[in-house]
Amino acid sequence: MRFFQKAAMVIALTMLGGATTVLADSMGGHTSYIGNNLDNPVHVPDAQAAWSQAMDKPAADYMMGEGTAVTDGERVFFLQNGKLAAVQASTGKKLWAYGGNLKAPLLADGGRVYAMSDDGRPVSVNAKTGSKLWASKTTVKDARKLYSDGGRLYVQSAGVTAFRISDGNYSWKQGDYYGDLVFKGNYMLAASVVSGAYSYDVLHAVDCRTGKQAWELANESLPIDIRGGILLSERQGTIFNHVLLTTLDSIDLATGKIVKTRVYNPERVDVAKIDFYGPGQAWVQGDDVFIAYGNTVYRYSLLEDPATAKRDSYTAQQGVDLRYAAGPYDGRVFYSNGDGVYGVKMVNKSPVFYNGGMSNPVARFDLIGHGMYVAQTDGRLIAMDLITAEPVVRLNTGARVFGPTLKIGAMIVVQAQGKLIAFKEPARLALK
Repeated sequence: MRFFQKAAMVIALTMLGGATTVLADSMGGHTSYIGNNLDNPVHVPDAQAAWSQAMDKPAADYMMGEGTAVTDGERVFFLQNGKLAAVQASTGKKLWAYGGNLKAPLLADGGRVYAMSDDGRPVSVNAKTGSKLWASKTTVKDARKLYSDGGRLYVQSAGVTAFRISDGNYSWKQGDYYGDLVFKGNYMLAASVVSGAYSYDVLHAVDCRTGKQAWELANESLPIDIRGGILLSERQGTIFNHVLLTTLDSIDLATGKIVKTRVYNPERVDVAKIDFYGPGQAWVQGDDVFIAYGNTVYRYSLLEDPATAKRDSYTAQQGVDLRYAAGPYDGRVFYSNGDGVYGVKMVNKSPVFYNGGMSNPVARFDLIGHGMYVAQTDGRLIAMDLITAEPVVRLNTGARVFGPTLKIGAMIVVQAQGKLIAFKEPARLALK
């Protein structure tokens, strides 16, 4: 929709002012410009907020990307005036508040909620009652994410510090990692960058029981798939070891040895004739490998040799500036250029425009049920029907930065900067 609005605007300005978008008399001062001076004419009904709660803002906007509220599927936990608070998701009723001088990140898992104290100590609270279970004596500076696995709480900062979940006692500390952590069996998988004469990526496997490194493998990323005891990782290049094509290595989890390598060339380039080319963004869904290059996503069977396997592709035809954004989901692949959202139906490759009711850049969007919840930088969140591409409701939040939209029971909970707002999930967007 916005694509066609922009086209109409350019045509209108051309008619008014020749081949330029400056709107001024031919002998005037040329002191005005009209750009995207339009609003979307599509009427979208307002969502009725069921409840809202003030929420502490994180120290930096980027921390909203992961979200600062968490849920156990029944309750929502968040920070309010330095206290850990819990509300019933269905009603917004305040259930309890605990402590003071607490900060993000938070984690809800196994009937417990975890937060960080202002001085960097992890704290564990009973999710149902809000009673304190423990506060560790060990501090972690600048915690950015919490994980729970195998009876341990992992606090990720520059490194990773492990605590016993039962009592909060310190277990071990390891590494200097970036990105997420992945847990499988008795191993924690993490990635780092080694810098010197040149930089290269390293994949690490740490024994969670001891905190000792089991193995490391250079030029590999975090796994995109784990089956049994085999990791699937996308190989990374360096200035001395160019990786021109998307290369997936199968790695033995126990030993760190590469047992198989797959090379994908979906664009069918002749690597002998090019100097500058690089691998795409690869991921696995079910038994399929997907690889994104710009505005095209390619699909292969994971179970077949890529040299002989059938290749399928989904291209967003609306503009070369579009990039892969999400999916496959609900039979569609999604693309964005930051201004709008576009889809491609996987069944017949036809385009879908998800821009009705939108008139501002996209802050983020989340796919839930049969809905796409698009948060705009003007503070409006639009709930779209994925099947029909029609806007269903909109919510004015007054915020410019958003965390992940949550579905808890029949409620949609929006994490807007400084507040939580909940409304009932539109019936047509719910999974049947």
